[in-house]
Order: sequence, then structure tokens, then C-alpha cells
Amino acid sequence: MFDYPGPKQSEDLRIKFASENQIASAAKVWHEGLTQEEGSPWMSYLNKWTPASAAKWFLDSKKRLGARVLVAEKEEKIVGINGIISERNSGKGRFFTGIVVSPSYRRQGIGSLILHKTLSDLKAEGLPRAEVETIHGIPAAKYLYPKYGGKSIQVPA
Repeated sequence: MFDYPGPKQSEDLRIKFASENQIASAAKVWHEGLTQEEGSPWMSYLNKWTPASAAKWFLDSKKRLGARVLVAEKEEKIVGINGIISERNSGKGRFFTGIVVSPSYRRQGIGSLILHKTLSDLKAEGLPRAEVETIHGIPAAKYLYPKYGGKSIQVPA
């Protein structure tokens, strides 16, 4: 159960839900962030995706599944993202994008702020659990998700 105090938020950083006209910028941050992930584990996956196709996916997920895109804005520029789907039937929130921070803004606590806001909002909605499908060994899986109680579960291929 999530019950952690929020990380420190600076005055020049805002965590909020993206407006529809911010989706393309959020998709660009998502694509760039995954492309420059430590060890490039996402490259085969990203061969199918461009920032434009990711933006279409985000918008389609919003229409079909009620997805929301949470963004971190610093100096009016989107620097981090998490796409969230609230699955009321299963009682959990699903991170359909994972938390991704623009490479030049990493190691500043932005991922922690996004994760905390996501988990706080899901808890307020009555969803006690969250789920993200990711690659074992990437920085978010090693450092960020466990910080808030995340546990690795191996899923059979």
C-alpha cells in the first residue's frame, strides 16, 4: 500500500496532466528518453515507433481507455512523462508508457515526483495498486520503482 511523503518539488517544476495540445511534446520526450536509455534496451521496440506515432497512440488510449498523460514541466518545457490508465475492475492503475524523463533532466528527482503524483492520484481514486511493464535492469526498474515499494515480477514469455 502506497503511503510515502512526497519528494521535494521546486518552484520551477510542475507536475500536471497534459492538455491535448501537449501530447505531441510529451510523445517526443517519451521517444527521446527511451532512445537514450542506458544500454539502449528499447531500440528494437522503438524501430516501430516515431514521436508522431507515439502521440497517436497516446490520444487513442485517451479516447478508448480513458488514459491520462501526466507530465513534468520545467520552465514551460515538458521534461518527463507517465501515461496512466485507471483499471477500476482490477483495482489498479497501469503505467502504459512507464515513467520517462528527458535525458538532460535526469537525476534531479523528476521521476520521483512523477511517480509520487501518479501513486497519490491512483490512491485518491481508490486504486490501491499500480503496474508497469518494463525491461529488467533499466534505471527506473532498479532505482525508481523500488523506492516506492515496486517489486519485480517475472512474466513468462
